[in-house]
Amino acid sequence: MGRAAAERAGADSRRNGGSQGHLSLPVPLLDRLDRELGEGAGLVAIFDYDGTLTPLVSTPEAAVLAPSVRATLARLARSERVRLAILSGRGLSDLKARVALNDVVYGGCHGLEIAGRDLRFRHPRARAADIAATRRELADALPAVPGARLEYKGLAVTLHYRGVRPERWSRVQEIASSVLRRRRTVTVIQGHRIFDFMPRVGWNKGQAARWMVRRMASTLPRGRVVVLYAGDDNTDETAFAALRHRALTIRVGATPTAAQYSVQGVRDVQALLRRMASALAA
Repeated sequence: MGRAAAERAGADSRRNGGSQGHLSLPVPLLDRLDRELGEGAGLVAIFDYDGTLTPLVSTPEAAVLAPSVRATLARLARSERVRLAILSGRGLSDLKARVALNDVVYGGCHGLEIAGRDLRFRHPRARAADIAATRRELADALPAVPGARLEYKGLAVTLHYRGVRPERWSRVQEIASSVLRRRRTVTVIQGHRIFDFMPRVGWNKGQAARWMVRRMASTLPRGRVVVLYAGDDNTDETAFAALRHRALTIRVGATPTAAQYSVQGVRDVQALLRRMASALAA
């Protein structure tokens, strides 16, 4: 599909609220996908969940995958030429329940746990006991910060502070730093108004994405494989860097990034999913 078709796709995205008055889906990205998929290439695609497949919301429970997005993901996952994965900071069981699709590889807790399509991984040095102790310390400190809440995920515990007044954010930082100093076996990853406490095992989305890409690509028919990774958070920057010479990388949102391309929002990602599904069906 050429530039004129890409511009029409951009117009569709604008009508659906995906951009702010100009073409948001990069034409070079669309042209590359159309060409490669049109010539029969396989596709390995990895997406973050919150802020990429679903809008960012005030509480984790409210991030519900739209039925139309699930339908497009299902259409992609059913293709023999596609290996689809969702890689998130969410717990593995929570992520699987929210997406609720077979033939998808799920990576929870930033890839500390991976399951799907006969793949299974749990980082051998990740100890749930360390996270349980961290959870208890955080819970003891939270009454000092109204609006903060904890989300326990087995191999990680997340301190959410979207509901905290801005003048109290420094107190949240102090609590996180204090717990981290006492817990030498735990590290923290900072995201959108969250602190993710995880086992200190030298693992991140970048390493998890490489692991997933190698194994998913090996199950595709022999031939050319296009790899795509899309995410909206600073935690996704490790994946953009790790896949720099291997994948088409996309940052969601207007933020400086190591990704090759940027799109404005979730609706642009949805338009991209539809575009890929159509290209594979052509």
